[in-house]
Amino acid sequence: MIEQEGKDQNPHKTKYCDNNNRYLGNDDKGYGKQWNEKYQLDLIGRDYCRDRSIACTEQEYMMLIDWKNQKGKFVIAHQKWISSILEQMKEIKIGLKGYKYLDEAIELANELGLAITDAEIIRTNSTGLTIYNPKNLADRIKGMKNKRVKTKAEKIAERLLYEQQQSVN
Repeated sequence: MIEQEGKDQNPHKTKYCDNNNRYLGNDDKGYGKQWNEKYQLDLIGRDYCRDRSIACTEQEYMMLIDWKNQKGKFVIAHQKWISSILEQMKEIKIGLKGYKYLDEAIELANELGLAITDAEIIRTNSTGLTIYNPKNLADRIKGMKNKRVKTKAEKIAERLLYEQQQSVN
């Protein structure tokens, strides 16, 4: 899980994993057993797992390789996306903890493009000092959204453009 990256196991994760296992079951019972019964594949004439193979064309094999690569890219993009959201939430929490008045939090929400009213806020903690101006915090969080890492080709193109501009000067 992205939230647990770089951390040891904790009771929170264990609780959710246990709940999933209890609900979904495993290979012997529950949905795991149903899945295996429905989608199992019998291979005739093979004794051991390492001997099992299914013939396919080169085109089918390349399609599977491409699928695996795309899956990896998707996982990486998803991890970056969730990490970005977690960083934004960290900034929001820091800012909200520092606000003294509810109006400041509502102003922050409006600056972020969220239509929120004080009636929608269930619980507030109005103690503390004002650390961030709501507009500045909103701009900071907006600046964190969807940061895209430049490709090698883009970096090379920028460097060549820079060198070209330096040679003209």
